[in-house]
Amino acid sequence: MSQLGLIIKNEYLTDLKSKSFWISTILVPILFGAFSIFIGFLVQDSEATKKLANPAAPDPSEMTGIQSMGMLCGIFLALFLMIYGAQIFNKVKKEKTNRVMEVLATCVTGRTMMLGKIISVGLLGLTQMLIWIALVVAVLGAILIAVQESIPLEYLTDSRIYLGLMWSFLFFLGGYVFYGSIYAACGAMTDKDNENQAYMTIITFLLLGSFYIGEYAVTNSTNPFVIFCSFFPFTSPTIAAVNAVAGAVPVWQSILALVVLYIFSALSVSLSGKIYTSSLLLKGKRFTPKDILIFLKSK
Repeated sequence: MSQLGLIIKNEYLTDLKSKSFWISTILVPILFGAFSIFIGFLVQDSEATKKLANPAAPDPSEMTGIQSMGMLCGIFLALFLMIYGAQIFNKVKKEKTNRVMEVLATCVTGRTMMLGKIISVGLLGLTQMLIWIALVVAVLGAILIAVQESIPLEYLTDSRIYLGLMWSFLFFLGGYVFYGSIYAACGAMTDKDNENQAYMTIITFLLLGSFYIGEYAVTNSTNPFVIFCSFFPFTSPTIAAVNAVAGAVPVWQSILALVVLYIFSALSVSLSGKIYTSSLLLKGKRFTPKDILIFLKSK
């Protein structure tokens, strides 16, 4: 097995066997469901609360079912990018501070270590999503059996649902690699908590921005700003996915946005790999923009 394969296997199995993975896998859907129910009751009879909670949200009565699916996909894509990107960041930061990287650097290249973490966290996230899907299907099945209802067959035969899931997966994959490599590079650049927090804040604001623009894009897909954001790599994983899932733009535009995203993802891996390799063994140093440019020029 190659060095990359060994790193992926070790990282994946270690995280899969950890208590934190199973605790989060069980608690996250429970907490998310409870929070959704709580917010639903809170805003049920309060128009002011609805506007305050989400002033830019489109009127649900004006959206079609497939547009609602697009909006939900955009919400979950932004959420998952933040969750799994933060996991990559924390793994890199932990290894940098406990000096594990110094041992690994004698055996494998920095880019291989970075890719190993990105891929292993991605596989772990995929495992977690499959478990959540199985739990949701089981719960919904139990509810339908209890109330003696059946799922209308038109929902199962609607090709737009499967196309939407395909677009969501493809844009999530490109966005995950793009943001994952950035998270890894930021985690390797410093071992100072205040600087780490600054990097995380910037990336979080970018993802939150794409989340809110995605909601606006649901009913404004032809807006020039939305079209620009669908090709801009920092926002396209959410915006272009929303438009593609909702079928609000021509297929060629979604394909072009996907190609642009994958090109920038490959570029991000290359550039982040250089930063990762050059900075992972440097401790206690405050990097300047000049230092980062030197890292980018390295082989």
